[in-house]
Amino acid sequence: MTLLSQLPSEGASIAELARRLGVSAPTAHQWVHELVAAGVVTVESDPRSARSKLVLLSAAGARRRAETMQVLAGLEAALAGRVGADTVTALRAALEGPWGSPESAAADLPGPPTP
Repeated sequence: MTLLSQLPSEGASIAELARRLGVSAPTAHQWVHELVAAGVVTVESDPRSARSKLVLLSAAGARRRAETMQVLAGLEAALAGRVGADTVTALRAALEGPWGSPESAAADLPGPPTP
């Protein structure tokens, strides 16, 4: 669901998807591989770079992304009904803020307590 919502219509490299999703390139590669097997995305040569590949939505993927976005919009509307539209707007702004890389955020977490 997350990968489909973050894949631009013009496609993206696996490295770009990994950055957008905040995951490692191998994780993004595995997800793309699974979505290719499911017929949701295709991987094609990037016309701008001979060394790069683009991940693109298939027709089935475009339908699935539309369904995914409807589900997310429904969840957001239900949340707004419970806590108010202004609160949801503030929550979205906070979550979409510049948090830095997942690696830097993880590095700032305290370690396990010492016995």
